[in-house]
Amino acid sequence: MKENLRTFLTIIEKERRDEALLFVQDLLEKKEMTFFEVYEEILGPSLNEMESTGNPNIDIWNEHIRTAMIKTIVENCYHYVVQERREIHAENRKTVVVFCPPNEYHSVGARMVTDIFTYLGFTAIFVGGNTPFRVLEAGLKSRKIDYVAISISNPYHLISTRNMIQDIRKIDADVKIIIGGNAVRRFGERAESLQADYIMTTFKELETLEKGAHDETGL
Repeated sequence: MKENLRTFLTIIEKERRDEALLFVQDLLEKKEMTFFEVYEEILGPSLNEMESTGNPNIDIWNEHIRTAMIKTIVENCYHYVVQERREIHAENRKTVVVFCPPNEYHSVGARMVTDIFTYLGFTAIFVGGNTPFRVLEAGLKSRKIDYVAISISNPYHLISTRNMIQDIRKIDADVKIIIGGNAVRRFGERAESLQADYIMTTFKELETLEKGAHDETGL
């Protein structure tokens, strides 16, 4: 485990919200890590690698507290996202919508993905958690959307996501569909049965998608 992640976990396990935020901001201000590296190497693992106490109610309690703390950090990182995007002059004319399926309320990962898409030059639209299909349908019909990214944390929502993917294709056969999230990562190779165009299990993989978008647009 890398030292920065180890230090961050020590802070967050003690539920020190202010100290956790200041630790990350210090890394970014001193340019010891980019925001992308913070998301990939610190915040992402902190969300996905919680240890069970053996009591499911306490586990959910701890998960909600940790998620709220990380959400605060992500919200305070946005100006670093914009700043770093300007530094690399990213622009690819593609629009991506990021959301969670109905009854999926774990939206922090989706918010982080939206920030990364923004950094990579996309017009990134964060719809949020628990997005009813009728709302997504209205959005798809209101503007040109190139990519739809669905974040799934709870494995119980995998089947409904598959059905949603089929319905999206009926609305716009050209839109590319991306799936990711902890449930997809744990589903492994079986995630291919959801019939998405792209399966992303790490933030780093989004850079590959961005290169593909550049190839398609000739940039």
